[in-house]
Amino acid sequence: MGRKRNVPLGAALKAARAKIEGAKTDEEKANALCEAADACALAFGRSEAAASYYLRAMRLIPASAELVERAIQGLEHRPRALESLLWRKLGADPEHAPSLEATRAALVGLEKIYRARPRHAVRARAVDRILTQLK
Repeated sequence: MGRKRNVPLGAALKAARAKIEGAKTDEEKANALCEAADACALAFGRSEAAASYYLRAMRLIPASAELVERAIQGLEHRPRALESLLWRKLGADPEHAPSLEATRAALVGLEKIYRARPRHAVRARAVDRILTQLK
């Protein structure tokens, strides 16, 4: 799913940007945006760019839990960027979009981040309660 570590960032981004420009459907464009995000996620100091690409993909297909899960996987070693992205995703979801699964995936990602940090145990419990209500 992600970029191989032996492919330089510049080449991976150039290829992904070409796919973004050539995409004919929202699904193709979202996948290309995720490829660009995956490339940035592996590069030092590019987590904000990665989050931006993932968010653009999620805005194209707001109901896609797969895109949320891909972002969680891509930014798993960048918890601050992932936390910010997931909150932005939750805040950007249009009310009319059938995105319950995507919302649930974002909340599961937040809960995982908060459970990994003992000082955020209260946040983890709060997100867990919200997830319980969604089931």
